[in-house]
This record gives sequence, C-alpha cells and structure tokens, in this order.
Amino acid sequence: MHLIPHGFDLNLISVFYAIYKFRNVTQAAESLYISPSAFSHALNRLRTVLNDPLFIRIDGKMQPTKKAEAIAPTIIKSLEILSLELFSDAPFDNKNAAYEFSIAATEYTLFSVLPLLIQRCRNLAPHVSLKVVHENKNNSFKNIQLGKIDFTIGYSEYEETLSKNIDSFVCFTDRYVVVTPKGKYTSMSLDEYIQANHIRISTWHEHNGVIDQSLKNLGLMRNIVIELPNIMSSPYMIENSDLIITLPYKAANILKEIHPITLFELPFHVPEYEVQVFSLKEQELNSAQTWLINQIKEAFIGK
Repeated sequence: MHLIPHGFDLNLISVFYAIYKFRNVTQAAESLYISPSAFSHALNRLRTVLNDPLFIRIDGKMQPTKKAEAIAPTIIKSLEILSLELFSDAPFDNKNAAYEFSIAATEYTLFSVLPLLIQRCRNLAPHVSLKVVHENKNNSFKNIQLGKIDFTIGYSEYEETLSKNIDSFVCFTDRYVVVTPKGKYTSMSLDEYIQANHIRISTWHEHNGVIDQSLKNLGLMRNIVIELPNIMSSPYMIENSDLIITLPYKAANILKEIHPITLFELPFHVPEYEVQVFSLKEQELNSAQTWLINQIKEAFIGK
C-alpha cells in the first residue's frame, strides 16, 4: 500500500470536493467556512502537489480538467466512507440494514431469551444476524466498553457494581428448582437435598454461586460430584444415576420435555434469578444497538 506523502494536507481533499461540487470559488469557500482568498491559496497548493491545474475558469465556472474528472469519483467515495464510518449514526433501517450484533450470553440465555429474539429479528430485520460469544462476565463488560461486543445477556444473582458507562435492565426473573432422575424421588426435603450427590453449573466460571452461599448461611454444604460449564450435558448425566442438579425453572421446564426428569421446588430460600441485559449507557449506544434493546424490552417486558 502506497501511503499519502508525508506533509500532505488532507484538508486539500475537502477543497477539491467543494470546488468540484460548486464550480465556484466563493460558494466552495463558504461551504468550508473560509475566505475566497484562503480557498484560492489552498487550491493552488493542491495544483502544485498534483502537478495539474485541476480546475479552469470557463464561461464563469471552474471546470474540472481530465485529471480532476479521473480522481473525483475516488475522492468523493472516500469522503462518503469516512463520513459514514466516523461521524454518521443515521437512524437504524431495520428492514434493510445488514448489521451483525455480537452478544455475550450464558447458555441459559440461549434457552430463554434468544429463540424469541431471533424470531423477532427475522420478522422485523431480515438482514440482521446475531453472533453469540461465551466468556467471563467481567471480560464481556470490558469488551462492551471497547466496542467488541454490543451486549451481554446473562444472569445476576447479586446486586452488582457496574462501571460508570455500563447500564443494565432486568429482562425477566426466574426461580431455581431441583432436577432429579424420573422416578428417583417422590419429594425433595432439605435433608434429602443435602444428602444427595450434586452436579453444579459454573456458567460464568464462578464456583460458589447463590445456591452454595444460601446453604452456607444455613450452616449447610452440599456434596458436589461434578462441576460443568453449561447445562446441556447435565440431563444425560443424571439419567439412571443418583445425581441431581439445581437449575432455573425456565431451562429445567424445557429440558423436561425431552428428558426423563422430575422437577421439585427448592427446599430452602434462594433469591430469585434475574436475567439482565448489560450495555453501554443509553447516550453512548448507536442507533442499531438502541433498536435491538427496544426489541428485547418489547418482547419480554412489554415496553
């Protein structure tokens, strides 16, 4: 790639565009908020650099030379690209825009949020795509600030302290239930729960979540036999075994339709499970991000 020569004044590109557009020095100068004299000096500098007169006064208008006509499309297109990429945030055209949203999500989010969101996007924004990544929650917040991902959608069990430019809203709440092999239990008391062998899910790579903390507050501890990063394989592991698992109800209810499992209410108090959407503050969002947040709110909380 050949770089622009050192010392070239990029403002001269705007000078070229203005005179090409208006064919009049006074009007071109006014469009750049400089005097006609300053504009003429700048145009002469550009002529020197490019070794061509570029524009010649004929019949009262500044007519482009052959070289000016040749380079005009590239200059105009380059300015359009720069303007669009650097400064424009036009209203999001959901019917025509080909925008890829990058979302950090837990597996539970895939069960409970994305199917409805995907359906809504397919109906309202057929050229939009969703890219789901899985990473540590704190890393996802950093990547939101860096502009590498648009949103994080995931659970929150405790009140969190967020960075000053990160915002969130609750998409919905859920409760935890106990999932057991079908026919293994007829009830689930606290004693039965403590005596059982457990699978623990560490979705955000957090090993001691709200379940274990709530038991600790009661002076109790469960026996963790297997720890998994997601819930997909857990129903297969509890089939024909003595293992149980504690999951959010919405996910467990979906799994119940395809696996021989039984659900029981959790036999001790645990705070509700909140699924939240994390993003930049409203004033820092681009129009596409604002559109998708509005779709999530309309789909799940009716706003």
